[in-house]
Amino acid sequence: MTTTLRQNLLDLSDFACQRLRERVEGLTDEEYFWSRSTAAGRSGRPRGASSPTGLDPAGPAPFTTLAWRITHIVDILQEERTATWLGHQPAADDGEPPVPESAEAALAALDHAYDVWRRRLAAFSQDDLDRAMGEIAGPWAEHDGTAFVLHILDELIHHGAEVGTLRDFYRGMRAEDPFAPALAGEITPAQRPALLAEAAAAQRWEVVPQLADLGFGINERTADGVTAAHLAAGTGSLDSLRLLVEHGADLSATDPRFGADVLGWAKWFKQPEAVAYLEGI
Repeated sequence: MTTTLRQNLLDLSDFACQRLRERVEGLTDEEYFWSRSTAAGRSGRPRGASSPTGLDPAGPAPFTTLAWRITHIVDILQEERTATWLGHQPAADDGEPPVPESAEAALAALDHAYDVWRRRLAAFSQDDLDRAMGEIAGPWAEHDGTAFVLHILDELIHHGAEVGTLRDFYRGMRAEDPFAPALAGEITPAQRPALLAEAAAAQRWEVVPQLADLGFGINERTADGVTAAHLAAGTGSLDSLRLLVEHGADLSATDPRFGADVLGWAKWFKQPEAVAYLEGI
Protein backbone atom coordinates (compact mmCIF):
# COMPACT_ATOMS: atom_id res chain seq x y z
CA MET A 1 0.00 0.00 0.00
CA THR A 2 2.81 2.41 0.92
CA THR A 3 4.72 1.72 -2.27
CA THR A 4 1.61 1.93 -4.43
CA LEU A 5 0.49 5.36 -3.20
CA ARG A 6 3.93 6.93 -3.35
CA GLN A 7 4.68 5.35 -6.71
CA ASN A 8 1.40 6.60 -8.14
CA LEU A 9 2.25 10.10 -6.98
CA LEU A 10 5.73 9.84 -8.46
CA ASP A 11 4.37 8.50 -11.75
CA LEU A 12 1.86 11.33 -12.05
CA SER A 13 4.53 13.87 -11.18
CA ASP A 14 6.95 12.47 -13.75
CA PHE A 15 4.26 12.46 -16.43
CA ALA A 16 3.27 16.08 -15.74
CA CYS A 17 6.88 17.24 -15.72
CA GLN A 18 7.77 15.42 -18.93
CA ARG A 19 4.75 16.92 -20.67
CA LEU A 20 5.73 20.39 -19.49
CA ARG A 21 9.34 19.86 -20.58
CA GLU A 22 8.15 18.92 -24.06
CA ARG A 23 5.98 22.04 -24.15
CA VAL A 24 8.94 24.36 -23.55
CA GLU A 25 11.37 22.86 -26.04
CA GLY A 26 12.87 25.54 -28.26
CA LEU A 27 11.84 28.42 -25.99
CA THR A 28 13.56 31.70 -26.89
CA ASP A 29 14.14 34.81 -24.79
CA GLU A 30 11.70 36.79 -26.93
CA GLU A 31 8.93 34.28 -26.31
CA TYR A 32 9.90 33.82 -22.65
CA PHE A 33 9.23 37.50 -21.91
CA TRP A 34 6.42 38.01 -24.41
CA SER A 35 2.97 39.15 -23.40
CA ARG A 36 0.10 40.62 -25.34
CA SER A 37 1.30 44.04 -24.21
CA THR A 38 4.92 43.74 -25.32
CA ALA A 39 4.02 44.84 -28.82
CA ALA A 40 3.15 48.21 -27.27
CA GLY A 41 6.62 48.42 -25.73
CA ARG A 42 5.63 47.28 -22.25
CA SER A 43 7.62 44.75 -20.27
CA GLY A 44 6.10 41.46 -19.20
CA ARG A 45 9.02 40.24 -17.10
CA PRO A 46 8.38 38.43 -13.89
CA ARG A 47 9.15 40.45 -10.77
CA GLY A 48 11.28 43.12 -9.08
CA ALA A 49 11.26 46.52 -10.79
CA SER A 50 15.04 46.88 -10.48
CA SER A 51 15.83 43.41 -11.81
CA PRO A 52 16.86 42.77 -15.43
CA THR A 53 13.78 40.56 -15.43
CA GLY A 54 11.74 43.11 -13.51
CA LEU A 55 8.19 44.11 -14.16
CA ASP A 56 7.73 47.49 -15.79
CA PRO A 57 5.45 49.41 -13.39
CA ALA A 58 3.56 50.70 -16.42
CA GLY A 59 3.32 47.25 -17.94
CA PRO A 60 0.89 44.37 -17.67
CA ALA A 61 0.44 42.06 -14.70
CA PRO A 62 3.32 39.56 -14.54
CA PHE A 63 1.12 36.52 -14.93
CA THR A 64 0.80 37.39 -18.62
CA THR A 65 4.20 35.87 -19.45
CA LEU A 66 5.89 32.52 -19.73
CA ALA A 67 8.60 34.05 -17.53
CA TRP A 68 6.13 34.46 -14.69
CA ARG A 69 4.59 31.03 -15.10
CA ILE A 70 7.86 29.10 -15.32
CA THR A 71 9.35 31.07 -12.42
CA HIS A 72 6.21 30.31 -10.41
CA ILE A 73 6.47 26.57 -11.15
CA VAL A 74 10.13 26.64 -10.08
CA ASP A 75 9.11 28.39 -6.84
CA ILE A 76 6.35 25.87 -6.14
CA LEU A 77 8.55 22.82 -6.61
CA GLN A 78 11.73 24.06 -4.95
CA GLU A 79 10.49 26.12 -2.02
CA GLU A 80 11.29 24.79 1.46
CA ARG A 81 7.72 23.89 2.35
CA THR A 82 7.72 20.92 -0.06
CA ALA A 83 10.10 19.38 2.49
CA THR A 84 9.33 21.02 5.82
CA TRP A 85 5.55 20.69 5.76
CA LEU A 86 5.97 16.92 5.70
CA GLY A 87 8.60 16.87 8.44
CA HIS A 88 11.74 16.82 6.28
CA GLN A 89 14.57 19.30 5.81
CA PRO A 90 15.89 20.65 2.49
CA ALA A 91 19.20 19.19 1.35
CA ALA A 92 22.23 21.47 1.38
CA ASP A 93 22.43 21.60 -2.41
CA ASP A 94 18.73 22.27 -3.00
CA GLY A 95 19.32 26.01 -3.16
CA GLU A 96 16.82 28.83 -3.34
CA PRO A 97 14.42 29.24 -6.27
CA PRO A 98 16.05 31.70 -8.70
CA VAL A 99 14.57 34.41 -10.91
CA PRO A 100 15.79 33.21 -14.35
CA GLU A 101 16.85 36.05 -16.63
CA SER A 102 16.75 34.07 -19.88
CA ALA A 103 14.87 31.18 -21.41
CA GLU A 104 17.95 28.97 -21.15
CA ALA A 105 18.33 29.78 -17.45
CA ALA A 106 14.63 29.16 -16.90
CA LEU A 107 14.75 25.67 -18.40
CA ALA A 108 17.83 24.83 -16.32
CA ALA A 109 16.07 26.14 -13.21
CA LEU A 110 12.98 24.10 -14.04
CA ASP A 111 15.04 20.92 -14.38
CA HIS A 112 16.78 21.55 -11.06
CA ALA A 113 13.56 22.43 -9.24
CA TYR A 114 11.92 19.25 -10.48
CA ASP A 115 14.89 17.15 -9.38
CA VAL A 116 14.60 18.71 -5.90
CA TRP A 117 10.85 18.09 -5.75
CA ARG A 118 11.10 14.51 -7.00
CA ARG A 119 13.82 13.61 -4.53
CA ARG A 120 11.73 14.97 -1.69
CA LEU A 121 8.59 13.19 -2.87
CA ALA A 122 10.45 9.88 -3.19
CA ALA A 123 11.67 10.24 0.41
CA PHE A 124 8.21 10.65 1.98
CA SER A 125 7.00 7.69 4.01
CA GLN A 126 3.41 6.56 4.31
CA ASP A 127 3.33 8.17 7.76
CA ASP A 128 4.44 11.46 6.21
CA LEU A 129 1.63 11.21 3.69
CA ASP A 130 -1.02 10.20 6.23
CA ARG A 131 -0.11 12.58 9.06
CA ALA A 132 -1.74 15.99 9.54
CA MET A 133 0.88 18.60 8.72
CA GLY A 134 0.29 20.61 11.89
CA GLU A 135 1.08 24.18 12.85
CA ILE A 136 3.80 24.66 10.21
CA ALA A 137 1.14 24.51 7.49
CA GLY A 138 -0.84 27.39 8.98
CA PRO A 139 -4.50 27.30 7.88
CA TRP A 140 -3.90 23.87 6.33
CA ALA A 141 -2.67 22.34 9.60
CA GLU A 142 -5.35 19.65 9.60
CA HIS A 143 -4.62 18.55 6.06
CA ASP A 144 -2.47 15.48 5.61
CA GLY A 145 0.68 15.14 3.53
CA THR A 146 -1.08 13.46 0.63
CA ALA A 147 -3.43 16.42 0.24
CA PHE A 148 -0.44 18.75 0.10
CA VAL A 149 1.39 16.61 -2.47
CA LEU A 150 -1.74 16.57 -4.63
CA HIS A 151 -1.93 20.35 -4.34
CA ILE A 152 1.66 20.69 -5.62
CA LEU A 153 0.87 18.32 -8.49
CA ASP A 154 -2.24 20.33 -9.33
CA GLU A 155 -0.11 23.48 -9.48
CA LEU A 156 2.41 21.75 -11.76
CA ILE A 157 -0.32 20.45 -14.06
CA HIS A 158 -2.48 23.54 -14.40
CA HIS A 159 0.39 26.01 -14.75
CA GLY A 160 1.97 23.61 -17.23
CA ALA A 161 -1.25 23.76 -19.25
CA GLU A 162 -1.08 27.57 -19.18
CA VAL A 163 2.47 27.40 -20.53
CA GLY A 164 1.23 25.37 -23.49
CA THR A 165 -1.63 27.78 -24.11
CA LEU A 166 0.65 30.82 -24.04
CA ARG A 167 3.01 29.18 -26.52
CA ASP A 168 0.03 28.59 -28.83
CA PHE A 169 -0.99 32.26 -28.51
CA TYR A 170 2.55 33.39 -29.26
CA ARG A 171 2.85 31.24 -32.36
CA GLY A 172 -0.64 32.14 -33.56
CA MET A 173 -0.06 35.88 -33.30
CA ARG A 174 3.18 35.57 -35.24
CA ALA A 175 2.02 33.13 -37.84
CA GLU A 176 2.17 34.27 -41.44
CA ASP A 177 -1.16 34.78 -43.15
CA PRO A 178 -1.60 31.47 -45.05
CA PHE A 179 -3.55 33.23 -47.80
CA ALA A 180 -1.15 36.12 -48.43
CA PRO A 181 1.12 34.22 -50.87
CA ALA A 182 -1.88 33.29 -53.03
CA LEU A 183 -3.17 36.85 -53.04
CA ALA A 184 0.31 37.99 -54.09
CA GLY A 185 0.35 35.51 -56.95
CA GLU A 186 3.03 33.33 -55.39
CA ILE A 187 0.73 30.28 -55.11
CA THR A 188 -1.47 29.15 -57.97
CA PRO A 189 -4.77 27.22 -57.97
CA ALA A 190 -2.90 24.23 -59.36
CA GLN A 191 -0.60 24.25 -56.33
CA ARG A 192 -3.31 24.71 -53.68
CA PRO A 193 -6.65 23.83 -55.29
CA ALA A 194 -8.57 23.76 -51.99
CA LEU A 195 -7.32 27.11 -50.70
CA LEU A 196 -10.67 28.88 -51.11
CA ALA A 197 -12.39 26.14 -49.10
CA GLU A 198 -9.66 26.48 -46.47
CA ALA A 199 -10.32 30.22 -46.29
CA ALA A 200 -14.01 29.50 -45.71
CA ALA A 201 -13.15 26.99 -42.99
CA ALA A 202 -11.06 29.69 -41.29
CA GLN A 203 -13.98 32.13 -41.79
CA ARG A 204 -11.69 34.44 -43.73
CA TRP A 205 -14.63 35.58 -45.82
CA GLU A 206 -12.87 38.79 -46.86
CA VAL A 207 -10.35 36.82 -48.96
CA VAL A 208 -12.87 34.44 -50.55
CA PRO A 209 -13.88 36.88 -53.37
CA GLN A 210 -10.22 37.56 -54.16
CA LEU A 211 -9.40 33.86 -54.29
CA ALA A 212 -12.41 33.26 -56.51
CA ASP A 213 -11.26 35.97 -58.91
CA LEU A 214 -7.80 34.38 -58.98
CA GLY A 215 -9.31 31.09 -60.13
CA PHE A 216 -9.22 29.04 -56.94
CA GLY A 217 -11.90 26.38 -57.18
CA ILE A 218 -15.32 27.24 -55.78
CA ASN A 219 -16.28 23.58 -55.42
CA GLU A 220 -13.02 22.23 -54.04
CA ARG A 221 -13.29 20.65 -50.61
CA THR A 222 -11.47 20.93 -47.30
CA ALA A 223 -9.71 17.93 -45.79
CA ASP A 224 -13.04 17.17 -44.07
CA GLY A 225 -14.79 17.00 -47.42
CA VAL A 226 -16.92 20.15 -47.26
CA THR A 227 -17.13 23.01 -49.74
CA ALA A 228 -17.01 26.72 -49.10
CA ALA A 229 -20.75 26.86 -49.80
CA HIS A 230 -21.46 24.34 -47.01
CA LEU A 231 -19.46 26.49 -44.63
CA ALA A 232 -21.04 29.78 -45.72
CA ALA A 233 -24.52 28.31 -45.31
CA GLY A 234 -23.74 26.73 -41.97
CA THR A 235 -22.29 29.93 -40.52
CA GLY A 236 -24.96 32.18 -42.00
CA SER A 237 -22.42 34.15 -44.06
CA LEU A 238 -25.06 35.26 -46.56
CA ASP A 239 -22.98 37.66 -48.66
CA SER A 240 -20.30 35.01 -49.14
CA LEU A 241 -22.94 32.40 -49.94
CA ARG A 242 -24.42 34.64 -52.64
CA LEU A 243 -20.98 35.24 -54.11
CA LEU A 244 -20.24 31.52 -54.20
CA VAL A 245 -23.56 30.81 -55.92
CA GLU A 246 -22.84 33.53 -58.49
CA HIS A 247 -19.48 31.86 -59.17
CA GLY A 248 -21.08 28.48 -59.76
CA ALA A 249 -21.15 26.76 -56.36
CA ASP A 250 -22.59 23.25 -56.55
CA LEU A 251 -25.45 23.39 -54.06
CA SER A 252 -26.25 19.70 -54.49
CA ALA A 253 -22.83 18.59 -53.24
CA THR A 254 -23.07 16.55 -50.05
CA ASP A 255 -20.55 16.24 -47.27
CA PRO A 256 -19.07 12.78 -46.57
CA ARG A 257 -19.96 12.64 -42.89
CA PHE A 258 -23.65 13.58 -42.85
CA GLY A 259 -24.56 13.36 -46.52
CA ALA A 260 -26.08 16.85 -46.30
CA ASP A 261 -26.19 19.33 -49.14
CA VAL A 262 -25.70 23.08 -48.76
CA LEU A 263 -29.34 23.70 -47.83
CA GLY A 264 -29.12 20.88 -45.32
CA TRP A 265 -26.22 22.65 -43.60
CA ALA A 266 -28.16 25.90 -43.42
CA LYS A 267 -31.14 24.08 -41.87
CA TRP A 268 -29.06 22.01 -39.43
CA PHE A 269 -27.20 25.05 -38.13
CA LYS A 270 -30.44 27.07 -37.96
CA GLN A 271 -29.52 29.85 -40.36
CA PRO A 272 -32.98 31.09 -41.48
CA GLU A 273 -31.70 33.78 -43.88
CA ALA A 274 -29.47 31.29 -45.65
CA VAL A 275 -32.35 28.79 -45.79
CA ALA A 276 -34.69 31.39 -47.28
CA TYR A 277 -32.09 32.42 -49.85
CA LEU A 278 -31.31 28.87 -50.94
CA GLU A 279 -34.95 27.83 -51.11
CA GLY A 280 -35.67 30.90 -53.26
CA ILE A 281 -33.07 30.11 -55.91
